[in-house]
Amino acid sequence: MKILILSTADWDHPVWTNKQHVAVTLAKLGHHIVYIDSLGLRKMQKSSKDKRRILKRIKNIFSTPRKVRERIWIVSPLVLPGIQTGMLAWANKISLRLTVYYTYLRLGFQCNILWTYSPATTLYFKPSKFEHSIYHCVDDIGSQPNMPSRVLKELERETALSVDHVVVTTNNLLSRMKGLNKSLHLMPNVVEYKKFAYPSSFSLEKAASLMESIPRPIIGFVGAISTYKLDFDLLLTVVDSHKEYSFVLCGPIGEGEPQTNISELIKRKNIYFLGPQSYEIIPGLMCQFDVGILPSKRNEYTKSMFPMKFFEYLASGIPVVSIDIPSLIKYKSIVKLCKNAEEFSAGICREVKFGNEPKLKAMRQALASENTYRDRTKKMLELIRR
Repeated sequence: MKILILSTADWDHPVWTNKQHVAVTLAKLGHHIVYIDSLGLRKMQKSSKDKRRILKRIKNIFSTPRKVRERIWIVSPLVLPGIQTGMLAWANKISLRLTVYYTYLRLGFQCNILWTYSPATTLYFKPSKFEHSIYHCVDDIGSQPNMPSRVLKELERETALSVDHVVVTTNNLLSRMKGLNKSLHLMPNVVEYKKFAYPSSFSLEKAASLMESIPRPIIGFVGAISTYKLDFDLLLTVVDSHKEYSFVLCGPIGEGEPQTNISELIKRKNIYFLGPQSYEIIPGLMCQFDVGILPSKRNEYTKSMFPMKFFEYLASGIPVVSIDIPSLIKYKSIVKLCKNAEEFSAGICREVKFGNEPKLKAMRQALASENTYRDRTKKMLELIRR
């Protein structure tokens, strides 16, 4: 099959999410993938990050389509970020369609399946023009900072009504989509199991060099470090309560929220920032953790979120301590779920002492091995084949 993926994340973003993983899995299963980089749902912010992204997009337009892996080509259309209206919306649509048409000419084939992650899909494409279409809803994007929430909610409703199938990752998203599509399915986030259960020697060596000077025990977090995702107050309380532990935070700072302020965090001598690391190195890093943490903030966004890192932590075999967000309640027998900083702190202490027994590690990895990208992607493809 020839599949057009309309993503909400650039292919080369340092933190990989469902979009890149699903593209890779589909390609491994023998399908040809045209992956469209993020079209930018929020308007450009006055930040150096957004300016760099625009300059990079202008540069990439001249190499479109660029082959990044076997059977995967990346398309970087030149469009104005944000939900545009009037002539600007028309110009964006024409620019995107011309870029896709040019891509088809260059590659010698046309995509017959639309696999979209964007709630604003119908601004750019008519799903009915494809033989099959899937909306893979993995987040409540409208609840992220600086997003046009009301408009996105209306567009997402239109997208869900227009596609053949809707797949969601959490019960909260399932409730929101109920009644909009007859083919509605719940499939939580998963993991590239072998990569995390058996890290490469390259990953292990790079991770060891990054963390060789950090004293143990190591309490680690991998992901975007932004105030709408992480509870900084809880994190500070826990860090101050355990100065004997090293807290390692790996990921981009202020992703989706440029105003993120880490000034209090960097004052703590037992917090170590590793910055964004490549996906190839992260499995080796997780192997160095004594405990993996998910100090999520409770808000509308996290209420609909299934943390990508949950099954990655489990595949690595490490114990997990998390805030009790709804999507993880199902797994409470294998992850320590906490209501507040006091419980979170106690949970870390317990897991440092008792959580790394071989029997417990085997249980975590067994659960992770049942939740892989390959298996879930096959289930989604089965919706099309039916």
